[in-house]
Amino acid sequence: MKSFQVIDTLFFDLDGTLTDLGKRWWEPFFRAMDKLKPDHDREKRQKVFEKVLGRVMNTQMERSRLLKFNIFRNAIKDADLSLRDAYKAMKLVRADPLAFKELVPLEGVEEVLNTLQSRGYKMALVTNAGDKTVARAKKKLSILNSFDVLVTRNTVKRIKPDPEPLLYACKVLNKHPETCVMIGDFPQDIQAGKATGTKTVAILGVNGKYTKESIRKLEPDVTLNSIGELLPLFLGPTEFSKT
Repeated sequence: MKSFQVIDTLFFDLDGTLTDLGKRWWEPFFRAMDKLKPDHDREKRQKVFEKVLGRVMNTQMERSRLLKFNIFRNAIKDADLSLRDAYKAMKLVRADPLAFKELVPLEGVEEVLNTLQSRGYKMALVTNAGDKTVARAKKKLSILNSFDVLVTRNTVKRIKPDPEPLLYACKVLNKHPETCVMIGDFPQDIQAGKATGTKTVAILGVNGKYTKESIRKLEPDVTLNSIGELLPLFLGPTEFSKT
C-alpha cells in the first residue's frame, strides 16, 4: 500500500492485539460469577461484559492503582449483586491465581511477528500494561525478547492515548513518527498514534463488534480483522525509509 512505503518501524499494543484480552481481564470475573452463582443468567453476564468493555474504551486509562478495582466494582454493580455477594466475588477474583496475569498469545501472532521482523522492520511494544505483565508476556511470546524497545506504563509518566509512550519509542529508536505505525485494537491506540503523528492500523479481532464503531470514528489509516492481514501491507521497508 502506497501510504506505508516509508514505514520502517512497527509499534504494537499488547492486550487484545498480541495476547488474548479476555483471558487476562474478563475471565477472572466470569469464573468468580460461575462459582458464586452457577445458575446466573449468561445473557445478562454478556451484557455486563459489554458495559465493562465500553468503560475501558472510553477511559483515558490514567495511571491509577485502583483501575482494576474500579472496573471490577462497576461490573459487580452491573450484575446486580448484593454487597455481600460482591464482597465474595472480589475475594474469589483475588484468590484466582490467573486473575489479570494469564497471558495467551493470539493465534498466528508469533508467526506474523517473526515474518515482519525478518523483512527488516524495527519492532516496538507500546503497552499500557506494566513491567511485570510484559515480563510474563515475554515467556509466552518469545519474539518479544528480540523487540528493539519495550515501552510499558512504568517507562513513562503518561500512557496511551497520550503520545508520550510513542514519542519515547521514537526517541530510543531515533525514528521520525512519519516512518512509524501504531498497531492496536482499542481506540486509545489509534488516538495515541494520531497524536504522535504515526500511521495507524486498527485490528478489530474478537472484540471488534464492540470496538468497531468507536474506532471507525477515529479514522485509522487501515482497519483489519486480524493480525495476519498485516503481512500484505508490510512487505519490507523501502530504501527511502532507511535513509
